[in-house]
Amino acid sequence: MKKLADMECQKTYKTKLREGAYALRYEEQEGVEERWGKINIIIQDICENTLGRENNTRKEWISDSTWKMIERRKQTKGKICTTYARTSKGKELEKEYVALSKEIKKSVRRDHRAYADGIANEAQVAANQGNIKVCSML
Repeated sequence: MKKLADMECQKTYKTKLREGAYALRYEEQEGVEERWGKINIIIQDICENTLGRENNTRKEWISDSTWKMIERRKQTKGKICTTYARTSKGKELEKEYVALSKEIKKSVRRDHRAYADGIANEAQVAANQGNIKVCSML
């Protein structure tokens, strides 16, 4: 959605939508479901081509070790979904998942605290030096 703020991207998006709607106008469909399916496909194609896929960027303050724990938790969740939950293995996986979640929460809190402290220290140093511009940018 951020790309739509750019006027050039917005114009191309609108023109491609108009072209897609114009093309649909002269096609004959049998029912509402078929027509809706084609509209949906056209909109998805236009969005992917003009706007692209959204990148899930990592937050800069989360450490690599925390990201590794998050990946381990995702893998554990996948294993839980594939096993029968009432078996002993399923219960062990659930306990492991809960433990990983608690660990991740602690680690994220620690990372965020360290990040905030770093910014505060930078602001303090800039304020001591009388550099107002750096203070306002933090």
